[in-house]
Amino acid sequence: MLTVAELDADPHKAFARQRPNHRIVEYEGGGFFVLHHADVIRLSNDPRLVSTETAVPDSRGVSEGSLHQFFSHGMLTANGAHHERRRSLISRSLSMFVATQLRAHVRDATESLIDAVYEDGQVEFVSHFADQIPILALAGLLGVSDQKRSSFMVNIRELSRFFSPSSSEADIKRSSEAMDFLRDFLMQKIAEPNGADDQAFIAAFKSACFAEGVPPLEAAIQIIQLIIGGTESVRASIVAQTSLLLLNRSQWNSVCDDPDLIPAAVDEAMRYQPGIAGLVRLTTEKIELQGETLPAQALVILSTLSALRDETVYHRPDIFDIRRADSTREHLAFGAGPHRCVADHLARIELEECLHVLSQRLPKLRLEDIPVFNGHVFIRVPSCFCVSWPV
Repeated sequence: MLTVAELDADPHKAFARQRPNHRIVEYEGGGFFVLHHADVIRLSNDPRLVSTETAVPDSRGVSEGSLHQFFSHGMLTANGAHHERRRSLISRSLSMFVATQLRAHVRDATESLIDAVYEDGQVEFVSHFADQIPILALAGLLGVSDQKRSSFMVNIRELSRFFSPSSSEADIKRSSEAMDFLRDFLMQKIAEPNGADDQAFIAAFKSACFAEGVPPLEAAIQIIQLIIGGTESVRASIVAQTSLLLLNRSQWNSVCDDPDLIPAAVDEAMRYQPGIAGLVRLTTEKIELQGETLPAQALVILSTLSALRDETVYHRPDIFDIRRADSTREHLAFGAGPHRCVADHLARIELEECLHVLSQRLPKLRLEDIPVFNGHVFIRVPSCFCVSWPV
């Protein structure tokens, strides 16, 4: 059994100790971890493993209200036909033009954030860059006005409190209030006729919802899940790629000198320190896995954190190397199977554009502290740290 204490201390070492002898391992916090790359992919496509639907809020005593609606009406937590229909609404709205718009929003946001603190020569990285860039980019993509942008950002951060394993009753209350705001704001935006100022994504999404007869509430929930899924994982990945490159200075310098290395650097940072630790599922029946058994009605964590350090897939997996030759074609950091991230190409754009601007504007960037990543089940949360640069 893997204990919470050993996973909190160093999840990579804890998983590495188990992989040579186990495909799955029981978790003290409840359920089972799936450890190997091939097994995570295989089980992600196994219909006997399903999304948790409303199990998470139900387990925390949230049985009604907007927080419960986030799970009961959302694409990420749905199964079967409901999942396919809701996913289709998002995927049909994410055109190449949307991707081009997002790249510009990320670039503008990163440039503006650098300009705001450049003369200071230092800043706390998480709150100033990693927290803000994905939210500002998505706000631009959704056409959130300048007047509403501040409250939009605050409420996304407040909603995210619910997804921390250590969230308190006070956190749940604040998250519920934030969810009320975001639900009502987006329902109103979706109900409005398309206008000349609408961004490509929101205009296409509204048209798709109207054509399918999707109620404004259900439509709004899909966007909120897209926001939460995007901001939390991208936030952690911005921290990971920046800090890992700065800790490996020669690789940072290579990226500064040759921006063509940026996609590989983004991929390797997501492998080495993924923003999402695992994907939580439920078994509908008993599943045999090379002599080991997942019981029926069991909570299962498909551990990307473990799978992306699998020694049978990656040579020297504990070494950060942006030039590694064994990167997989479809990155497991975005999941696999029917629930693979629907906006993985947009997440890549955010990460690549952010790194491009930082490396070109601040090539002498330095770490003043080393961030620590917490979380071994779902979202990973980086600690605060400072960076500096010569002025």
